[in-house]
Amino acid sequence: MKLAVVFTGGTIGSQKKENGWIAPDSAQAYRLLECYKEQFSVQASDVDFTCIRPYEILSENLNAEYLDKLIQEVGKLINQEVYDGIIICHGTDTLQYSAAMLDYVYADAKLPILLVSSNYPLEDDRANGLYNFAYAVETARQGLQGVFVVYRNSDKRTYVHQGRKLLAHQTFEDNVFSVQQDYVGVYEEDGQWSQKMVVIPTTKPIEYHGLHPATDYILWLRAYPGIPYPELTDAIHVVLMESYHSGTIAINQELESFAMQAQSLNIPIYLLGAVSSTSGYETIQNYQRLGIQVLEHEAPIAVYCRFWLQESAKECIGGR
Repeated sequence: MKLAVVFTGGTIGSQKKENGWIAPDSAQAYRLLECYKEQFSVQASDVDFTCIRPYEILSENLNAEYLDKLIQEVGKLINQEVYDGIIICHGTDTLQYSAAMLDYVYADAKLPILLVSSNYPLEDDRANGLYNFAYAVETARQGLQGVFVVYRNSDKRTYVHQGRKLLAHQTFEDNVFSVQQDYVGVYEEDGQWSQKMVVIPTTKPIEYHGLHPATDYILWLRAYPGIPYPELTDAIHVVLMESYHSGTIAINQELESFAMQAQSLNIPIYLLGAVSSTSGYETIQNYQRLGIQVLEHEAPIAVYCRFWLQESAKECIGGR
């Protein structure tokens, strides 16, 4: 089995320095492969790795420039048609963004594209990076096609998630979850694989024209008591409103004025985090009255990435 391994930095490619700070380390990336071959020697016996490093950053520094490099690099590897899978070593902070971007662009990929990360540097006994990598290799054998994240949670189970279904990390937690626990499959602590769902692409890939260097045209708001709504301008193309956990936001004069202004400027507002309209709260009817479009059961980060790609395409080809 021939796998391409793309190193981008992050904790999985970092080491704790003598001064106590964690920073990317080029040697650490290859240490990951050495550890894998040592501790999973049987599984590694038939694997041929090709290593690529398009950039090396801590993932909180991810931006349009780095995402473009990653998307372009993965495209080149796919087009070579020599790999059985691609494993991307990535930081945890922005793992969901890269996973969603790649999932939308390469939704029809005929090979597995697997993102892995680590909650701690590899030398730390608490680190899950080696397990994530090892089970990514095993997932490449499963015959899955598309973009996935392989991640071991604190329950010692290693989950395989579809790239566009990841939720943001909870504050102070490093576990990874899919929307409504809708993950693809799981490796139990003993390594037994159990597939939960069959992944069938439901959308065509988003044609990639590059990423606009700024996302000033997407306004992303999150519900909280007393939220002030900003003044809208023509510079904003899309408004994303993330709801409370029950799929609701307050219906008040401030929201109504904001929605009216958005309508006057032809700016759509999308509500993220909502439940089914047939079983949700009656406030959903008020959202519809205000012209707010409810996106049910979609991960907020993935929605943001989808609009980022779509709006960038409009900018790159010259207009909205």
